[in-house]
Amino acid sequence: MEKKWTTQQQQVIVLKNRNLLVSAAAGSGKTAVLVERIIQKITDTKHPVDIDHLLIVTFTNAAAAEMRERIGIALAEALEKQPESIHLQRQQTLLHTAQITTIHSFCLYVIRNYFHRIDLDPDFRVAEEGELKLLQSDVLDQVLEQYYKEAKPEFLALSETLATGKTDQPFKDTILKLFRFAMSYPWVEEWLLGCKQPFHAASQEEFERLPMTGELLEYLGNLTFQWKEQMKQCHGICLAEDGPAAYSERMEQEAAAMEAIAESRSYQEYYEHIRGFSFARLPSLRKFAGDPAKKEQVQKLRNEVKASVKKITEQFFFQSPEDMRRDMEKCRPAADMLIEVTLAFIQAFSEKKREKNMLDFNDLEHFALKILVDEKTHEPSQTAEELRKNYQEIMIDEYQDSNYVQETILRAVSREAEQGHNIFMVGDVKQSIYRFRMARPELFMEKYHTYSQEDSENQRVDLHKNFRSRREVLETVNDIFYKIMNQDIGNITYDEQAALYPGAVFPQGETGMFDTRFVVVEPEEDDPETRVQELEAKAVGNEIHVLMKNQQVTGQMPSDESEGSLRQVHYSDIVILLRSLSGWADTFVKVLGEMGIPARAAAGTGYFSAFEVQTALNLLKILDNPRQDIPLAAVLASPVVGLTGEELAILRVQFPEEKFYQAVLHYQNEEELCRSEEVPVLSQKSREKLQKFLQLIQRFRKKVSYTPIHQLLYELLEETGYQAYVYALPDGEVKQANLQMLVEKAIAYEGTSYRGLFHFIRYMEQLQKYEVDFPLAEGEEAEDAVRIMSIHKSKGLEFPVVFVSGMGKMFNSQDIRERVVLHPGLGIGMDVTDLKRRLRTPGLTRQFLARKIAMENTGEELRVLYVALTRAREKLIITGVLKKAAQKLEELGADILGESQQEQTSGDAVPKDRKFLSFLKRLNAGTFLQFLLMAAASYPGKYPVQLVTQSQLQTASERRLAKEELTKIELFARLKHADPQWEQKAAKRLSYQYPYEEETVMRTKVSVSELKGRAMDRSAAEEQMQQLVWEKEKQQDAETKEGKVCKEEEDHYIPAFMEGVREENAGAKRGTAMHRVLECYDFTQPYDTCKEQLKLMVENKKIEKELLELVPVHSLRKFLATSLGQRMQKAAREGKLYKEKPFVMGKPANEVLKESCSQEMLLVQGIVDVFFEEADGIVLLDYKTDRVQTGGQLAERYRGQMELYQEAVERALQKPVKEKILYSFCLQEMVFLS
Repeated sequence: MEKKWTTQQQQVIVLKNRNLLVSAAAGSGKTAVLVERIIQKITDTKHPVDIDHLLIVTFTNAAAAEMRERIGIALAEALEKQPESIHLQRQQTLLHTAQITTIHSFCLYVIRNYFHRIDLDPDFRVAEEGELKLLQSDVLDQVLEQYYKEAKPEFLALSETLATGKTDQPFKDTILKLFRFAMSYPWVEEWLLGCKQPFHAASQEEFERLPMTGELLEYLGNLTFQWKEQMKQCHGICLAEDGPAAYSERMEQEAAAMEAIAESRSYQEYYEHIRGFSFARLPSLRKFAGDPAKKEQVQKLRNEVKASVKKITEQFFFQSPEDMRRDMEKCRPAADMLIEVTLAFIQAFSEKKREKNMLDFNDLEHFALKILVDEKTHEPSQTAEELRKNYQEIMIDEYQDSNYVQETILRAVSREAEQGHNIFMVGDVKQSIYRFRMARPELFMEKYHTYSQEDSENQRVDLHKNFRSRREVLETVNDIFYKIMNQDIGNITYDEQAALYPGAVFPQGETGMFDTRFVVVEPEEDDPETRVQELEAKAVGNEIHVLMKNQQVTGQMPSDESEGSLRQVHYSDIVILLRSLSGWADTFVKVLGEMGIPARAAAGTGYFSAFEVQTALNLLKILDNPRQDIPLAAVLASPVVGLTGEELAILRVQFPEEKFYQAVLHYQNEEELCRSEEVPVLSQKSREKLQKFLQLIQRFRKKVSYTPIHQLLYELLEETGYQAYVYALPDGEVKQANLQMLVEKAIAYEGTSYRGLFHFIRYMEQLQKYEVDFPLAEGEEAEDAVRIMSIHKSKGLEFPVVFVSGMGKMFNSQDIRERVVLHPGLGIGMDVTDLKRRLRTPGLTRQFLARKIAMENTGEELRVLYVALTRAREKLIITGVLKKAAQKLEELGADILGESQQEQTSGDAVPKDRKFLSFLKRLNAGTFLQFLLMAAASYPGKYPVQLVTQSQLQTASERRLAKEELTKIELFARLKHADPQWEQKAAKRLSYQYPYEEETVMRTKVSVSELKGRAMDRSAAEEQMQQLVWEKEKQQDAETKEGKVCKEEEDHYIPAFMEGVREENAGAKRGTAMHRVLECYDFTQPYDTCKEQLKLMVENKKIEKELLELVPVHSLRKFLATSLGQRMQKAAREGKLYKEKPFVMGKPANEVLKESCSQEMLLVQGIVDVFFEEADGIVLLDYKTDRVQTGGQLAERYRGQMELYQEAVERALQKPVKEKILYSFCLQEMVFLS
């Protein structure tokens, strides 16, 4: 059935010849529309476009793969309708090479094809992130060391300003963060030098013209407007019936003062107005007979403004503008030096990467930019002009997550420079949640505000309809964001154009079944964080129990043929979304499990915190340096050694001044132990554990210098049995996979430019430090379990029932507490430091940038909340923890109600459910729950909040446990009176054996080589082992006679190939080489052409020279000179010699496998070395290079194999095999098989 598109969707699909911005709200069918636009472009009957003439840029590789797959499916459907279409067939072929790609893959494509334009070695590699972090650290250390040597006063002052305690790590972190910000701009050095600007303002006029000052004035404008409005509101309440009229004159004066402040147009004016105003005491109202609530409301609103004015004065107006500017000048040397060091680091880091011939993702973007855009003019280069001819349209998915570099690159290959308009951008700025990855949603917003919704060259289309969620969910989302998401915080106004409108029809349920629920948990005042998490998890568990009894979800959606249907909810329908999984996810899984609710946490991050990974890394750390107390103590207490905490304490008490490793060493010497009654001694069993562990460590430390890290780790895990141990634990498969992932990371590390265990440990530490965390390994998914995942992980997904939990957790404000604050747009903010007097005073740049960052962080959190709430398809439940919840909810309700009532009497034209909460309230909110409860309170009675106390949770838990205990008693009672016949039936069922079990695991095909190995009897195997032992002893005797073995060498590295495996590997290679030579050998040529033929084989690349060197030529020539060789030459000249002939034949399993009783047919496959025809039959020959002592050994070993070859040849040719011959190159003789 053909899909029906909305009017707006149809516009997006068909509009051409313009730059088109599509603002696609959550659930609006964005991907489907984008695919349809592509399909219609390439299937257009009048102006078809080849798919390789479209550049389709997605955010992730997974998204690119999904897009390619969807287009492939759509093309296949189109071909079903038009199977003869050559154009569609061509598109299907081109799809595999079409540029449906991430921005970094596109940049890599540009660099690979135009590397010569920037003088780049084409043999570069894209470095692994762990290696880059390690290299960054090393290069930065070198750069700083050079600066420390030069000891410039400005540098030393900067270092002392940024360093804390005994470390300069904060200094390094600041440089790396500034580097990261700079790399998100097209012109890195230009941006960095621009960061100096605030500190070089030579006059007040220059200061007023700074971009930072402009941003500050905008912020002050929003804030002072709120002051004015709030004071007007106070005045209005005073004049209302039963209002505190005695306050009205003061309120009128203060409202006028706030209005004067709000009309300021410069920093100087704001300073003069704010510093020139002060709040006076309110008149006394001892005999007030009016409404106390109104009086209280006036006082509260006024106090909010008063507190805000005080805070702003302390932050931005604590001294005159001129003094502020002078203080900024004092910061100039430190700011200039910070930028200088950062530029020096960028230069050194680039040189080091070029030296190692590797690129990072920043390089991919900036090298592509260098190829496509002229650095001086910033205009598209000749290469860009060449490339743009290839692209009819550039399509950018998830445009809200682009940055300035990516924007510049894609515009360079667009046709804008030729007055063409061929950029298609789709995204939703409300879902831009990757600010930490340098996403710049303002790029989207700039076009959102400037592109016309009318027909034009730069046009915008909004997709409002949501086809994912029920009306109840969408109504909740709209109600909340109408109140909290505005331009002043987050740069987005949530209005009718941004709102979600139902597009899907759902089957109806009982009244209230799909209503949104708010659940607030009230803990004790002194409850620790872990306890708080447990309480919320219990509250969620109780809600899930209720859902499992009463909740239904859609089983079948309505259609033209049916009305749809509901079904009972399953655990797998339920998802719990958390802002961060760290700490929370494990608690929720544990608590829900205890409540009988199956739950699993989605793998996001947390790899390094997994105890099995920590233990393995600690093992490696003590192999590198055992004199590290913390890693050693952790391993001693782990299952690897198994000491208890008490035993570790005994170890420490015995040798309190020693390192733990020294203590372990001392414990091996009885004489060094203290035997007094006050000092306990470890038991003999524990001492044996220590002895074994010490031997293990000492043995493995000897291997460190020559063993690859992954091999060392693998052997360590095997020998300690730790891998087997973790496999036996709950979620053992996941834990074992985590250890395997660590081995894989070691293999990845070995592919970098670093070597050795020390650097591998640093490599992993850098990954952990810079939060380059890996997801935990995935285990088998439970079929029916509640899923727990982060909000970021859930983006793009949808679930029938969603809990958005952890809403009471404070927002992260770490980045505004640093000594130097960095903003990705405005640069550097720092306090004024006087090193002589050891004083640090507030600096305007730092104060404002901290406020700016805090507001932008809040805007990001609101977008994260939007993503979370829009994941729900049918039921949304919001939970959070709030201390003193009852009191705060009551105060909040009264506060919001009072504000709402005043709005109703103010005559405001904006509907009250569309009016945003006050700027001050939103500015001061520090949790999701504060935003949510303020919004919910704005709709009295619509969103009741269920308050759950700790005692209520305890009572519910006790009831549940009592019920479970009662169920157990009932079950035991039933067991006592069970029917004896059931016991017999159960025993019969449990002991049943499936008669065809063998066939369920039987392979359908086996090779002759495998059958040979199976058939080799014990005596033959023993003979082979004896032969290896004999040869090794013979070799050792020879070496001893020559004096090559000495005691000092026994502990040195003996590679595996010198311990027996060498013979196996070399023998296998010799056999391969000999078989290849005889396969290529031309038996029609005379015997004496052997040398020339071997030379030609190498020249014609039929065999590698190194492999040929393994062939004993004298043995080959001897074979060719035998009567058998002459017979083969004769057959070859007659065209009757056949070499390397493969075959497949069927045989009953019991005839092939001695241990089998099955009659099932098996396919036996193999390759016959050589056979030739003579007048009276076929001669079957197999070459053997095995080292044996007698021909009889060889005959027994290969008799079964040759019989299978005989049967295969006779079946195929319908001629008898008269002779079966093995030719042994070791014995240089023929072995005839009867």
